[in-house]
Amino acid sequence: MTNNEQVMYIGPTLRGVAKSGAVFSDGIPKKLEKLAAKKPIIKNLIVPISGIVQAKKDVDTEGTVAAVAYDRISALSEAEVRKLTEGE
Repeated sequence: MTNNEQVMYIGPTLRGVAKSGAVFSDGIPKKLEKLAAKKPIIKNLIVPISGIVQAKKDVDTEGTVAAVAYDRISALSEAEVRKLTEGE
C-alpha cells in the first residue's frame, strides 16, 4: 500500500476516531493511528479501495480475520477507545 493510495476504514464507527466507511487519501487520522499501534488487529479493517469488495465480504464471513477484527473492535467501550487514543 502506497502512502497516497486511498484506504477505507470498514470497522465499526468509533466516536471521535473514525466513522465506518470513511475514506482516507493522505494517511489515516492521528487517533486511528494511535489506536492501531495499541490494537494492531484494527489494521485488518483499513483496506485499500481497490480491495474493498472482497474486504466487505470478509467482514461478513464468520471466522475470517476481518470478521474477528470487527468483532474485537466492536467490543471496545467508548471509554477504552478514548483511553487508547488520548494518552496514557
